[in-house]
Amino acid sequence: MAATIREVIRTLGRLQKLELEARRLTAILGGVQGRTDALLARLRESEEPIGAAQRLQQELQKKYRAQEAELKSHQERIAKSHEKLRAVKTNKEYQSGLKEIDDLSLIGSQLEDEMIACLDEIQAAQSFLRENQTQGERRAAEIRMEMDQVREEAQAAQVRLESVKASAGEVTGRIPPDVLALYRRIRDRKSDGVALVEVRAAVCGGCHVNIPPQMYNELQRQDRLKNCPNCDRIIYWDNDEERSEESG
Repeated sequence: MAATIREVIRTLGRLQKLELEARRLTAILGGVQGRTDALLARLRESEEPIGAAQRLQQELQKKYRAQEAELKSHQERIAKSHEKLRAVKTNKEYQSGLKEIDDLSLIGSQLEDEMIACLDEIQAAQSFLRENQTQGERRAAEIRMEMDQVREEAQAAQVRLESVKASAGEVTGRIPPDVLALYRRIRDRKSDGVALVEVRAAVCGGCHVNIPPQMYNELQRQDRLKNCPNCDRIIYWDNDEERSEESG
């Protein structure tokens, strides 16, 4: 009978090891989306200053071309006003023509000042891009590599999880139904998923509380399953382990 209990304990231990690994792998897979979202946020953050500078440069260049076209239009109007001025016949018309030219010239001068300011802004954006674009692209490449690594880890975890679940299913079939039901009941109540623990030197490996001497003696006989009176986990005593420690 003792040999049978020892075999049951070994099989439960194997199942628990597989289930704990499945639990770990499931946690990894469950965290993939969060890790990916965090990396995407970092990627957007790293790309935004460069993208903003590029968009600003494009807008400024468009603005400069519009100002350039408007200045050309004013220059053409000034040239036409000069032609009209040569054809006037009265002093009043002449003075009116001069005022029109002065007004157009003032607007043209303001446009030139705005164009100079716009060129300064374009140069500042270009300077920012020269100084930061390479570094930003390097950071973005590093983040993309991290994302690829996360995906590879997730794929490997998924493959391993399927294998672990298959092994756990095979091991489950070798455990008596009543023992399996007991194991699962305890496992489901424990936050760490540990239902089976070793007792070493009369101390429970789950809750670290001393086992009563009489129960410890009975446990060493290995004639039936026992539960820790404190944490209710299934407990076992490993004769080989303690002998090895004593001889050491």
